[in-house]
Amino acid sequence: MEVCFWGVRGSIPAPPTTADLQKKLLRVLELASGKDISSNESRLALLNSLPERDTTFLGGNTPCVELRVGNKILIFDMGTGLRELGDHLIKTGKTQRDLELHVFISHTHWDHMQGFPFFVPAYRPNVTVHFYFAHPQFKERLESQQDYRFFPVSLEFMASKKVYHHLEVNSIITIDDIIVKTTELNHPGKSFSFRVEHGGKSFVYASDGEYNNLPNSKIAGYINFFREADFLVFDAPYSFSEEMEKINWGHSSALVGIDLSAKAKIKTIALFHHAPENDDSAVFNLLETAINYRKQNYPNANLNILLAREGLEIRI
Repeated sequence: MEVCFWGVRGSIPAPPTTADLQKKLLRVLELASGKDISSNESRLALLNSLPERDTTFLGGNTPCVELRVGNKILIFDMGTGLRELGDHLIKTGKTQRDLELHVFISHTHWDHMQGFPFFVPAYRPNVTVHFYFAHPQFKERLESQQDYRFFPVSLEFMASKKVYHHLEVNSIITIDDIIVKTTELNHPGKSFSFRVEHGGKSFVYASDGEYNNLPNSKIAGYINFFREADFLVFDAPYSFSEEMEKINWGHSSALVGIDLSAKAKIKTIALFHHAPENDDSAVFNLLETAINYRKQNYPNANLNILLAREGLEIRI
């Protein structure tokens, strides 16, 4: 399995600003003081030696995660990151022959749907898009997004073949030898998590979920669903205090993700759905808090914690 992040922000796109760039440049100049930067090679070596928070952007696109499993491409959510994934598929020649894509929809809030009208492969007749969803009337929701009042091109104009698969809650389906399980998360309007298992490896996508004020049996169910996953993509836009203030908003924090991951014996958790009001520095501060929390509360847990960022690729 290979994971690639194409969109990692939640709620609304939040592209980096000039001020964000200048802040990083000033930090790099500070760290470069007294270093050899006389050649391209020395400058590149310096950049590669610096902390990631000082040299990269997390990205501003809304949720889209690609999972490559053998020769299959699974896509989780269709935020604005989907556009860049589509461009990548075209540039790498994937659309020059018949192509099947398997798209899993956690829910139909704007930030998880708004990229599809700009997904160029969906305009190609040799592309088949399989949609997997647990919400009722998903096709109608997709059509409404491209009603002429909101978008100039209708869904029917997109020449790809579209196949709709309605999933039951707590269902298990197979795509060849890939197993996909589904469970419902606690989110306004309902959101759904997906667990993919293949070749002894497991991946869980759990965006847009809140775990406050739930009965112990419900929490135990989530721990069981996440159990021993190799890689968990977890909704964590909030600090712990924000999570306490925003009850019933349908989101979580890294600290809750650490609690669940430690109990479920997760190998790697990727903090995801970064809040648009948080710049990269604020998000990295949340990461540091999470790492310290794990060290203090779960010192024996073999849990890797990372930030999801656009362009990050991880082999499971």
